[in-house]
Amino acid sequence: MKIAGKVLLFAFAVTAAGAAQAAPRGYYPAPPSYYAPPQNAVRLQIGGVGLSTPTGYLCDPYYCSTVSDSWSALALGGDVDLALGRGLVSFTVGAHELFAQHNSGYPSIFEPSAGLTFKFLRGTDVQPRFSIGLGLLFAEGGNSGASLRAGGGLTLFANAPVGLALDLVLDGGRIGDADLTQVQLLVGPEFHF
Repeated sequence: MKIAGKVLLFAFAVTAAGAAQAAPRGYYPAPPSYYAPPQNAVRLQIGGVGLSTPTGYLCDPYYCSTVSDSWSALALGGDVDLALGRGLVSFTVGAHELFAQHNSGYPSIFEPSAGLTFKFLRGTDVQPRFSIGLGLLFAEGGNSGASLRAGGGLTLFANAPVGLALDLVLDGGRIGDADLTQVQLLVGPEFHF
């Protein structure tokens, strides 16, 4: 029994010594990161857009409501984020083409835009962002206008050279003599540099 106890004590001492060797020490610096999180990005996107313009008012003796004309479009476009400073704020320039259905009677709209994008949680795999900016609206029939854009999004695989961007953008403005409201849902690759 004495030998079994000594063997057990020896095995416990070897295990404890091995665990102490493997434990991280707080006074050593963190290992260097060989891939710094990128600050600039290019997003290529495709998605759907819901558009709406008010066409008038419908009233009965008790209540008035706005009648609107709504349609959907396919959006193709992209954005370029150029980091300002340490990368929390980026200057964003982009352009999207909103393709209305052929023979629907609704115009296709080209929308270049510029604004600021605020990126949060830099250095993580999932990076949220918030954007605000201005856009110009050029309709197929020759009408033009401007809009205010605000939206948010996520980039999945933000630490990799290529990530996946998901965006939701709300856009309100005026084109020709009509108010125009848009909701854009966009997805596509994001290239980091």
